[in-house]
Amino acid sequence: MELNYARETLAVVQALMQLGWRTQWLYRMMLSRLYYAGHHLGRLLLRNVGMNPEQWRGDVHRRVLRELEQRYVITGILNANALDALDRLRRYRIRADYELAFRIRFRALTEALNLFTMYFDECCRILGGDLNGFEGINDPHSPTRVRGVLCQCSIFRAV
Repeated sequence: MELNYARETLAVVQALMQLGWRTQWLYRMMLSRLYYAGHHLGRLLLRNVGMNPEQWRGDVHRRVLRELEQRYVITGILNANALDALDRLRRYRIRADYELAFRIRFRALTEALNLFTMYFDECCRILGGDLNGFEGINDPHSPTRVRGVLCQCSIFRAV
């Protein structure tokens, strides 16, 4: 479930960026969704080592980062840069959600997308998944990149 959510988040953000819709509201929404997709991947990794983050109360986001560091980075399973990417996404999300006077630039969104992709790739390596859940998702020149990605996401399918 978390891998699919992350794939769909990545696909929708890439598609919206390709369409060129440049509004602060969309930028804030995309930054937030990228972080939360990463956060849920972190929780999945922690569940895979017997932890139960669903029962944690208070400071859950920082605790996920701390536990990932202890159980994955220090043990050499997760690249430290990937964990740093998740933390940077968290900081972007905080600015997007709480600092409305702060103007988000397209390059910040591009950086966040790159951070998420690096972190997602590391999680997929560990979990045995891949980024290729959608046709054309990794090829910026693919004709299906915008048209196909939106159609392949479950949020755009009829219920």
